[in-house]
Amino acid sequence: MRKIGVCERALARLLLAIYKFHAAHGRWPYMRELLRQLGEWGYGQDALEEAVRRGLVERYEGRCHARRPCVYNRLTDRGLAVVQALELA
Repeated sequence: MRKIGVCERALARLLLAIYKFHAAHGRWPYMRELLRQLGEWGYGQDALEEAVRRGLVERYEGRCHARRPCVYNRLTDRGLAVVQALELA
């Protein structure tokens, strides 16, 4: 069995959090929702930047409550494939 490092565990946790939020709410989480769910404001941001760099998460701007702009986080096809592999493991 392959050992995974701290970075990979953080990415797995992040991807699963995004996936579960989408399954529960029918939409992708915006930044504050995601970081609140993770409970990792500083480290969660770093994990998200790494996920974007690896092509696992795509960020886009949209309107959230009170019509203010928010940055949403959506899993890419590659990110969904990783989540599916994690759920089968």
